[in-house]
Amino acid sequence: MQLVIITGMSGSGKSTAMKVLEDIGFYCIDNLPPQFIPRFVDVCTRTDSTLNKVAIAVDIRTGDMFSEIYEILRKLREEMPDELRLVFTDASDEVLIRRYKETRRRHPLAEQFPMLPDAIQAEREKLLPLKAKSDYPVETSYMSTSQLGEEIRSIFLENKTDSLLIKIMSFGYKYGISAESDLVFDVRCLPNPFYIPELKQHTGL
Repeated sequence: MQLVIITGMSGSGKSTAMKVLEDIGFYCIDNLPPQFIPRFVDVCTRTDSTLNKVAIAVDIRTGDMFSEIYEILRKLREEMPDELRLVFTDASDEVLIRRYKETRRRHPLAEQFPMLPDAIQAEREKLLPLKAKSDYPVETSYMSTSQLGEEIRSIFLENKTDSLLIKIMSFGYKYGISAESDLVFDVRCLPNPFYIPELKQHTGL
């Protein structure tokens, strides 16, 4: 089983990274208490589970329970050294403050540290050892959402084109255009194969 643990600073892009991983085939769990990670991994590996690609987001929203993540990661590294990958998303204090102002969201440490810069600094100190152990530190200060998505896809997809799905369908205008179409090409100007003898008996496939 491929296991990806995503952590990092609040507001640095973890949710975006999780959405991208879900789009490329990972089963994603957000804000799972660290103590439950080994149990969930055990269920996936010891049963006939089809969950062979799992991404779990863990951060300080779990409160005091978060402190156990270090020991849990150490044990997981020993048990599955080739399958476990740790992603740490980060951004500068200035960018994080701006993002919080734009979204009007409350920092997870706001009760302990009413001033946002203090809360960010306290979180950074708590996460510093985790960042040092990460396999993929991702700095998102100057990344757009789409650029962060490209970065995550480049890490976890062997071929970037694997994330692109192209569906081609034919239709008759008298039945209406498909609601899910992004591009529509009008080919009524082309000869109708039905009236071409050598093509008439073919199905169109």
